[in-house]
Amino acid sequence: MYVLYGRRIVLGLIAIIIIVLALRGIPHRPVGGIPLSLERLIGTRLNMLFSERAEAVICGDIDTLASHYDLDSRYGQWAFDHEMRRSAYLTAWSAARGIKFLDTEVEIRINSIELRGTTAWIELDESTKIVYRHKSQSASKFDFFGIGTEHFIELAFKDGAWLVRRDWYLDPLDVDADSISTDAALVSTSENLLVTPGQLDAHPGEVTRKDYDSIYDRENAVAYAEKYCGLAWGCGNNHKYNPSYKNFTGLGGDCTNFASQILGDEQAGNLPMTYTWRYVPYGPTAGATRAWAQASGLLNYLLSSGRAKTLARATYANLITPSETYPVGAIGALNKGDLIVYEDKGRIVHFAVVVSQDSGSYLVVNSHTADRYHVPWDLGWDRSTIFWLIKIVV
Repeated sequence: MYVLYGRRIVLGLIAIIIIVLALRGIPHRPVGGIPLSLERLIGTRLNMLFSERAEAVICGDIDTLASHYDLDSRYGQWAFDHEMRRSAYLTAWSAARGIKFLDTEVEIRINSIELRGTTAWIELDESTKIVYRHKSQSASKFDFFGIGTEHFIELAFKDGAWLVRRDWYLDPLDVDADSISTDAALVSTSENLLVTPGQLDAHPGEVTRKDYDSIYDRENAVAYAEKYCGLAWGCGNNHKYNPSYKNFTGLGGDCTNFASQILGDEQAGNLPMTYTWRYVPYGPTAGATRAWAQASGLLNYLLSSGRAKTLARATYANLITPSETYPVGAIGALNKGDLIVYEDKGRIVHFAVVVSQDSGSYLVVNSHTADRYHVPWDLGWDRSTIFWLIKIVV
């Protein structure tokens, strides 16, 4: 009887685990305890809010923006001011780069709604697509990029409408418009971006050209960056990160962890891990080393190990300036799978991977935190940002 009872307990536990795992595959019901009609009303309002707000931000439509916020509330005013900064920045950046924003498309996925009297607290994921065109290109040529982030929102029911009182999220576009560099990049063919691995500069002394070509798989690195870039429009894997790795978003950001995955995962660049630079999924040494997950740690490791070299470290204006070495500016010397590192006030704060170029030969990048897909490489940064152009060489 004791053995049988023990087996029943084990079988019961197994059944519970199977049910939990099965439920994880079912779309999450965002609401419990509020009427379905109210859930639908709030969902409709949120879809309208995010769609109209995205369009208003790229068009500078202040009146439409203001209509969505509780401006009598201090926090509502702050949330509105934030969107105003985004709009001003995008206007200044696009004018300086000779780009025209044309359209937006937003998808939201509501994770939870909690009703508190006449306010609703919502957690949701946003994926936004932005359509743009280079003014120097044919009117028939359009480009797209995507951004994505998690929101924690408070809506207040006021004067017969649900208005935004708070909206907290990681925003890659919250930059002072007055800080934009007004220098315009030359339109280039960016030939280096399109070369095969065998055409890249060899790292002297250590490996043969044949070995060098096989160490870093650039095509797989880019494919991985496209698949696992997260919440941004355009990303694969149902907008989810690779579950084989810890998400460091709440621990200072996940951009470096993602860059390391792109370089070292077997599905991606497949650079062999080392004792200094590694990620161990389980066991007594489980976790990421500092060189794997911390921005300055990864930069120092890549350069000191000889796996990468710095093509340039400069501001935007300097990187687009032609020279004898770089006829279209140093930025044109990067290849798919190379990295751009972002330095702010002396601190290494962000990593992104070069994945392609748009129709105007502008390099575009993918990254985490906030999630980006095919975003122009300097969008979200200003004239004081120091960019490190990092070429992977072994």
